[in-house]
Amino acid sequence: MSQNALTDDPQASRSENALAARLLMAVVVLLAVCAAMVALFGLPALGILGLIGTALTFAALLTIMAGN
Repeated sequence: MSQNALTDDPQASRSENALAARLLMAVVVLLAVCAAMVALFGLPALGILGLIGTALTFAALLTIMAGN
């Protein structure tokens, strides 16, 4: 496998595969932290996670809007 992608496949190069692996690991860690929060604090943690998720979604939408 080369460093540069030789095809139109978005996962063709080694650096792209490494980036995908890092992103997947970040998602797994985030899910583990969320599960630990719910296990430790119960239902109030779900509310906090919902508020955080709403703020992150709003920020993502603002970022997309600013790019247009």
